Amino acid sequence: MSKTALFFLILLICVTLPVASSAAGKRQTDTWNFYHFDGTAFIPGPSVDGSAFVAVREHIQPVVLTAPTTPIEQSSLPDGAGVIAGICYMQSSGGKLGNGSGFRPYPRVPLLISSGGKELVTVQTDDSGYFVVVLPAGTYAVGTAPFTAQITVERGITTLVPLRGGKRMVD
Repeated sequence: MSKTALFFLILLICVTLPVASSAAGKRQTDTWNFYHFDGTAFIPGPSVDGSAFVAVREHIQPVVLTAPTTPIEQSSLPDGAGVIAGICYMQSSGGKLGNGSGFRPYPRVPLLISSGGKELVTVQTDDSGYFVVVLPAGTYAVGTAPFTAQITVERGITTLVPLRGGKRMVD
């Protein structure tokens, strides 16, 4: 191989290596992911009707938003902690009534968080029925009747939880 070809090969490696390593260093978890509640589950993307949704990012406390352009102030999770983020709601249509997307959020509902039968903390839903609680990794009972769920919290991860408080029965 000629010295000129070798020089261009080394130059090419020197130019492409920093670009490739920079691209590899940017992980998907460095971006915010949005989830909105559709009446039955959390689905990816911000809401299209102007209702609240959750911005989620690994190792960062999630934030409840009403517009995707809202600036997000991020707060790192404590070591060994994870997050439960959810919504308390009543199903207002679905089953025989339609596609299941009708719901009414329950604002300002106190939710008890317990583990192993010990009461740990009480959180309250916001005006849109959403709540966010940072907890050490483990298994927790969330809520009081009629809103209850058994949730496993993992370090650095946000678990999205819909808590259905009832169903409006209409024929």
